[in-house]
Amino acid sequence: MRYLLSIFNSIIDAIFPMECAGCGRNGILLCETCIENTQRAPLPEHAFINAIFDYNNKTIKRAIWSLKYKNARGFAEIFAPYLYDEIIGALGNELFISGGENILLVPVPLHKKRHRERGYNQSELIAREILKLDIAHIFSYTPELLVRIKETKQQAKYEKRNMRIKNLRDAFHAPETLKARGKVVILLDDVTTTGATLVEAKRSIRHLRPRKVIAFAVAH
Repeated sequence: MRYLLSIFNSIIDAIFPMECAGCGRNGILLCETCIENTQRAPLPEHAFINAIFDYNNKTIKRAIWSLKYKNARGFAEIFAPYLYDEIIGALGNELFISGGENILLVPVPLHKKRHRERGYNQSELIAREILKLDIAHIFSYTPELLVRIKETKQQAKYEKRNMRIKNLRDAFHAPETLKARGKVVILLDDVTTTGATLVEAKRSIRHLRPRKVIAFAVAH
């Protein structure tokens, strides 16, 4: 199935050449000028959540949509340096307090059915690109820390906050492990709106007794 998807995407790329999601410039997914001209994300409601870009910006929304649904995986490489810098800046003293222990990097998982349909998890792609930048080996990639066990409807379908929360209740499971005990855990996602997904993910790993949980998203 993935092989056929790869062939299909190669055909699409040949018919519709790569162009900037902002200005339409040929040969690049998102040019430096367009990404530097995007607005900073407004502060999320929850203090533990951090985001880089404003999701209301048409360029960013188009780029993330292409990453999620059009197999435009190159956007993960584009967004990763911005997230990496944001994470390092936000961690601050945590890097010193951790005493050299790796900080756990956990992409928010997709349900296995959606993962199978899409062929990849965009948050995992971004996480792997961040690891390429981590020459100091600060992060330990631990996607197994969180599993999506409930097939939920897309959050964008719900306008009311209480419906988003209800939709995600018990959507995640964190298997018993000592890996997170006393550690700093970084949750990573592509987009956060009300923060319901990241709040539920954080709640789900609480019993693992991490020292601190911080979340980062490309856009809000």
